[in-house]
Amino acid sequence: MSSSATASSQQLASAPLAPRVVIWPRIPLVYAFLHGLWFALYAFLGKGFAYAGWPPFYVSEFLLGLALIALLATRKLGSLILTPLGGILSCFVLWQVACMAPYLETFGFDALRDSVIWGYSLFGLTTAALIVRLPRSLEISLQRYGRFARLYLFLGPATWLATLYLHDWLPTWPGTNTSVPLIKGDEYGVHLAGVFAFSLLGLRRSRPWWALVIMFDILLGMSVRSGLLAFLCAAALVLFLRPRIGKIAILATASSILVLAMVVFDVRFTPPGAARELSAEVLSRSLVSLVSDSEHSDFEGTKEWRLKWWRTIGNYTFEGPYFWTGKGYGVNLAESDGFQVGTQEEPLRSPHNSHLTFLARSGVPGLVLWTLLQGTWATSILRSYLRARKLKLPNWSGLFAWLLTYWIAFMVAASFDVFLEGPMAGIPFWTIFGLGWGSHILFRSQLDGNSSSAAAAPPVLWRDRPAEYVVV
Repeated sequence: MSSSATASSQQLASAPLAPRVVIWPRIPLVYAFLHGLWFALYAFLGKGFAYAGWPPFYVSEFLLGLALIALLATRKLGSLILTPLGGILSCFVLWQVACMAPYLETFGFDALRDSVIWGYSLFGLTTAALIVRLPRSLEISLQRYGRFARLYLFLGPATWLATLYLHDWLPTWPGTNTSVPLIKGDEYGVHLAGVFAFSLLGLRRSRPWWALVIMFDILLGMSVRSGLLAFLCAAALVLFLRPRIGKIAILATASSILVLAMVVFDVRFTPPGAARELSAEVLSRSLVSLVSDSEHSDFEGTKEWRLKWWRTIGNYTFEGPYFWTGKGYGVNLAESDGFQVGTQEEPLRSPHNSHLTFLARSGVPGLVLWTLLQGTWATSILRSYLRARKLKLPNWSGLFAWLLTYWIAFMVAASFDVFLEGPMAGIPFWTIFGLGWGSHILFRSQLDGNSSSAAAAPPVLWRDRPAEYVVV
């Protein structure tokens, strides 16, 4: 061998190795895009989008199958399960499976349909895995949500009003009465709470006029108490976590102007087919009924019906024969408990409280695990928020405050309606859950990697992984 060849070999051997490039399968990337698209379509079209597909398989089942494949492709399932939140989620899902399996042969597809309330947790697990595997996806997700927020300020109210005013003229899915769009008031209120928090917490640039727009938007849904309460609780949490006197003044002024205009000009209008009119009087009734008994039968009747059903569930679980496993998945709880108010084509299946659905179907242990899961998630996000605020990382603290606010809106709305049982709210809820879980892990790992100089040079938001994780 020549001396020049030997020298070249030695130089090559001593040269630094090129960064290892990991080539991701295309499925996780396709899934991430579709997941974001599904999130937006459920928000804008509601049940009208959920019915797309070929019964009994709809678009939610398609996305669920793709989520499982994407989760396996990330190769982060094991590391997530080993976290405290992952361990609790595993116990929660296993208990729900144990309460569902005995009824699968008897009720068949109904058992699977009722199980989506916890089966959609796969979306949370997959979302967290994508963020941990590719931190850049967090920044992309927030950028896309910023675009969604701007659209929702105008298209959200449009689809909500179309649901109220134009229901008889909207297209419907063949063989059903489901129109496109078909939005529920609590879904509308929860997403407005998310948009409100995203803007107020500084995660996007906003101008003063947005306050007037969003206050007008929420007044359009004021007759739906659960949606109104979800928005008010979320707004209160935002102002508590990130008080900004200037924006609070703008919000107070905008809302006062709108309400005063409704009172002075006696603005009243009743959508065709709606049970309640939209007016300042109805707004005051809704607010009063949230905290005390109302003298108006339309508000008080539904409240009493819910309370009776909830007491019945408490009696046969906490003090009855269904303490351990509940009534299981597949049985129609409304018929079994004697509170059926639905139609033969679309019967009511679960109580107007998603938290009590877990109690009724999986017993007291199921409710305890659900409470522990959500409490652990909220505690983790709050701790990360406080740490980010202490280190003066406004982007991180704003992110965690937004996630916590969105989550509380979902929790409140789920306390008064069949909410998390369907994909319209279930998939967005578990998406927020996964975003928070993945963001918490990413934030903590960045702090641990910079622990020696965290105070002097805190890590930047959404910093990419090293070169070996380049996507090609």
